[in-house]
Amino acid sequence: MGIHLFRPRLAVGMTLTAIVLLTAAGCAPYRLQGFVVAGDQPGVEVLGKNDPKLEELGPMVPGVGIEVLLDPHRLSPKKIGRGDTDADGAFAIQIDESGAGLLILDIELIATRDGFASVRERLELPSASKRVVVTIQRGEDRPSFEAGNILEDTLRDAEPYLRE
Repeated sequence: MGIHLFRPRLAVGMTLTAIVLLTAAGCAPYRLQGFVVAGDQPGVEVLGKNDPKLEELGPMVPGVGIEVLLDPHRLSPKKIGRGDTDADGAFAIQIDESGAGLLILDIELIATRDGFASVRERLELPSASKRVVVTIQRGEDRPSFEAGNILEDTLRDAEPYLRE
């Protein structure tokens, strides 16, 4: 009889412990961390925080604005974070979104600075143990659309989705 009473208590105790741990993890602040470097191939790379490549990064770029949008495929993506790189080209952006760092969330990362072409890349929000390396290229920003040519730009952007 003692065994039957013990198992339900154990199950309840384990369930409560799991709920408390998940709730605490979900409430912990998440910061998207990384660096912006100058290079010839613009883009975004996600690396482990102890990856040796982080020691060999190119010239860091200070003063880069970083914006993070949630669900970029929607008509109105939600801005969930904004920050700038420091003097060493590093950034740490607080993301106040439920499940950030735990769940798979689709984001678009946008990096902009005068004298450099903007970088826009869609990716999954990396876990807290990862670092984002954004490579931007010197030069002028290409306008996202030409005045009077919005329909052509929209169709070009939609083409990959129309093929599916």
